[in-house]
Amino acid sequence: MGCHALGLHRDLPAPAMGHHRTQARRAVQGRVRQRRDAPRHPAQRQAHAPATGLLRFPRMTSFPSKMSRLRPTLALLCAALPLVAAQAADFDCLIEPSQTLDIRSPVNGLIERVHVERGSVVKRGAVLVTLESTVERAATELARFRSTTDGAIQSAESRAAHAARKLRRKSDLAEKSYTSAQDRDDAEAEQAIAQADALTARENKQMAKLEFAYTSAQLAQRTLRSPIDGVVTEQTMHAGELAEAGDNKPSILKLAQTNPLRVKLILPVAWYTKVKPGMQAEVTPEKPLDGRFTAAVTSIDKVIDAASGTFQVRMDLPNPSGTLPGGVKCKARLPL
Repeated sequence: MGCHALGLHRDLPAPAMGHHRTQARRAVQGRVRQRRDAPRHPAQRQAHAPATGLLRFPRMTSFPSKMSRLRPTLALLCAALPLVAAQAADFDCLIEPSQTLDIRSPVNGLIERVHVERGSVVKRGAVLVTLESTVERAATELARFRSTTDGAIQSAESRAAHAARKLRRKSDLAEKSYTSAQDRDDAEAEQAIAQADALTARENKQMAKLEFAYTSAQLAQRTLRSPIDGVVTEQTMHAGELAEAGDNKPSILKLAQTNPLRVKLILPVAWYTKVKPGMQAEVTPEKPLDGRFTAAVTSIDKVIDAASGTFQVRMDLPNPSGTLPGGVKCKARLPL
């Protein structure tokens, strides 16, 4: 019941109030006459009681007196309503995923399997798609084997050790003139070559390790994983189709991050100095969704749209359970 209906508005005309008092006075007088003319015996009073139900007259006669007692309290309540409403303001808003991603293949390849479908909830690092990778697996296994073998290094080091011993013997014999200087020089050359061969073997081992890492990375590119916690919103390719690398190529899947959600709202320029990062707002999604949620302001436009005199505010809305979907209209209540 509003303040106008309770007769608390200051502009209520005096004749209307007088009309109500006249009706109440007539009701009281009629009640008094009925009591005076009615028989005193209970049975006779019941027999002579009119069928119109005079029991409602006391309720009518008591209403003005009760209203007069409640009038100050109701007036205070009506005066306080505008103050309560002025503590916050409501604005239209839109709930969106915090980010959306197109999942494309970094290399050309035949899709072997798509592990998810539209609506699937995925965690960061979960396998989404695998490409055919027989050749890449074989190359990776070969590189792994080469990176673990030590035969070439051991052989080269043995030859280097033998050349060093031979050089020592030739040097001793040359000092005693039992051999020529040419023989000693040949021994020195053999030792240098053997040491170089040992170094080459160790370098080849290091290159084999790097090649194994390279082929492993190529093999990893044949498995597409989710970069975020989110939900699959669209599947455009299936097993057996050719996935191509490139930004202009069709995506295989589309993902949306729904925790947190992003709330966008447009505010008039008069609010530019009132909204601050970290300010909390009450967000109410449209029907059939129910509930009120708390979002926090994360960013505010640094440029105001001069044509409309508005600016955009973005808020983060936690959604750990995933109950709220993206793409929903809402109302945001901001404190003044």
